[in-house]
Amino acid sequence: MVYQENLKIGFIQTIVESDVAWPKNAPNKMSIHSEEKAWYEIKKGFVDLMNGYGKPNIILIPELSVPLGYEYELRKLSASSGAIVIAGLDFVWNGNCVSNKAVVIVPKNWPEDQKSRSTSFFYFGKTFYSRYEEEMFAGATLLSQPEIFILDADEFGKIGIAICSDFFDIERFVVYKGRIHHLVIIAHNPDTESYYFLAEAISRLVFCNVVICNTGEFGDSIGFSPFKDSFKRIIYRHKGQNLFSTQVISLPVSSLDAEQQKKIDPKKKKFKATPPGYEKFE
Repeated sequence: MVYQENLKIGFIQTIVESDVAWPKNAPNKMSIHSEEKAWYEIKKGFVDLMNGYGKPNIILIPELSVPLGYEYELRKLSASSGAIVIAGLDFVWNGNCVSNKAVVIVPKNWPEDQKSRSTSFFYFGKTFYSRYEEEMFAGATLLSQPEIFILDADEFGKIGIAICSDFFDIERFVVYKGRIHHLVIIAHNPDTESYYFLAEAISRLVFCNVVICNTGEFGDSIGFSPFKDSFKRIIYRHKGQNLFSTQVISLPVSSLDAEQQKKIDPKKKKFKATPPGYEKFE
């Protein structure tokens, strides 16, 4: 496989305030006010990203950001933008059971930089729920989705995808080690510093780029790469709470793959050393 030099990732950091979106007296569905605000920010984000310099190949939207009933409209936005969309959905209920899911939408013509008439899509879910979710839905059954997904993005590399607290799933990284170029986490996470330090650790241990798209309520969306020079490692970090933002970043692909395969002169290495026992799988 001949990989592209870079993968362009677009962030739409929406602001979904937990206490407003899922009040204690009605936590089962996002409030109307939050629905309208979130969808407005998502549409604005697409406009910003498509009109800016360097359109993204993939667009990320945080965990729990897309209100139920808006998926069809989101697929239309993905088709018109030509970008894959990875987006977190509002809680999905089935009787007394609740799940936390995300959708991956792929335009028909991707990765060509042009509009598509249709898309394909699939869902993935959260395996391990946060303590906040367990308290929020006490008495309900939280449905675990144990599958581990790797998205094959062709010339842009292989991508591990996960939701928020699954970032702490050690077994997941055993699977990912040697198999991915990028790890993408969509989150609704207040513990931003822990996620930052974990991003650096996982970037080294799995030897991949790590991207976290967090809610604007808490901020600190991150793009991290295991470069040898420390000043290059933080590709993007947007700190600050209650901030809507959009951004496009570039992640290394071909150069990282070459060093994952150890097919480069040691004097020309751009990245840190691979971790002990690292083996590249095709």
